[in-house]
Amino acid sequence: MLRFSFVIAVVCLTSCASSSSEPQPSMTKCEDPRPQICTMIYDPVCGVAADGTRKIYASDCSACSHADVIGYEKGECEK
Repeated sequence: MLRFSFVIAVVCLTSCASSSSEPQPSMTKCEDPRPQICTMIYDPVCGVAADGTRKIYASDCSACSHADVIGYEKGECEK
């Protein structure tokens, strides 16, 4: 019984781990080809880089124009 409980605990813990290089379900994934020119419309998004860091960008276009950004969420990043 103890071994079974241990296996269940390990499965639960590993299923909670997420890869920072994968877009989250609420995130819109940046597609290729990446934009080269963006309009100056300010509609802030929270861009997520492959290493998991988050940064506010002026728009989805400006976020996805950066090669290290894998996706974005609408609105500013939570502090």
